[in-house]
Amino acid sequence: MNLNLIDANLLFIIVGMILALLGIIVIVLGVVRWVKSGSRISSRLEHFVVADQTTAEPSPQIRRIIPRELSGSLFQRTIMNWFSNLFKFLGKFAPKRMASQIEHKLTIAGHPMNMHAGDFYALRLILMIVGLIAAFLLNRDLKNLDIPTVLIGLMIIAVAYLSPNSWLSSKVRKKQDEIRRGLPDALDMLSVCASAGLGFDQSLQKISSYWESDLGIEFRRVIHEMEMGVSRPVALKNMAERLDVDDLSRFITIIVQAETMGMSYADVLHSQAAQMRVLRQYRAREIANKLPAKMIVPLALLIFPALIAVILGPVVPTLLTIF
Repeated sequence: MNLNLIDANLLFIIVGMILALLGIIVIVLGVVRWVKSGSRISSRLEHFVVADQTTAEPSPQIRRIIPRELSGSLFQRTIMNWFSNLFKFLGKFAPKRMASQIEHKLTIAGHPMNMHAGDFYALRLILMIVGLIAAFLLNRDLKNLDIPTVLIGLMIIAVAYLSPNSWLSSKVRKKQDEIRRGLPDALDMLSVCASAGLGFDQSLQKISSYWESDLGIEFRRVIHEMEMGVSRPVALKNMAERLDVDDLSRFITIIVQAETMGMSYADVLHSQAAQMRVLRQYRAREIANKLPAKMIVPLALLIFPALIAVILGPVVPTLLTIF
């Protein structure tokens, strides 16, 4: 009875400390926001009120339309803003090497939810802290520990630690697969445009204006970089480093070499389009050949037990009567 009372008191203390910490964060952010808003309001009053009082002769009253500065719902302007500030504060503690790797993956994935390296590191840290607290509350009774609760606690910690990385890796893999699948069609269109007499830049612009896929968006970004003064080889290499797709990197390397050697773009695009179609066929065959090995697990776990139950089910009563 005393142990249960001590555990309940410990739980209340932990919850109270968490709530107190959140309250302190909310109060600090509120005071900072109030101070900033007060200084902004005073400067606006000085601009609109004091300037009118210092004029020598009265001017006709002009109705000023002040645009609304607040946008979004109350939840976005309060809770989401506090969480974004908390993520920025925790993101400052991310190691530089890890931050560069995470930023590279987020760039490949297209920055989902407008997330950068600091935000992702803060999300991982918060999920890890939540997992540790949940595992501790589940196994707080150290004298009555059992294996299932310990395993559940370790599973919670593992899920909290691995889920952000797996989510980001899935986003990166999905983006790369989509670009890899769309690259042969893009090369076919580029070769057709080159055969029609268009240059490489005009062909990229024509494709990017009609395609709304990830590859079309990346081609559009290459065109914008070239319009800003970046050379074509540098813009294409930036796209290769940004996406990290092997087929696209090889294609860009060949295009840069063809421009250096003065070769015809049309011939290079025709050969590359044919090679990419062959690679896509081989990749499809590889995926099809992997399916029988992947089907072994559902067959062994779901279909074989049902077949055994159907075949041997009628024999079970007879065997029970014999033995």
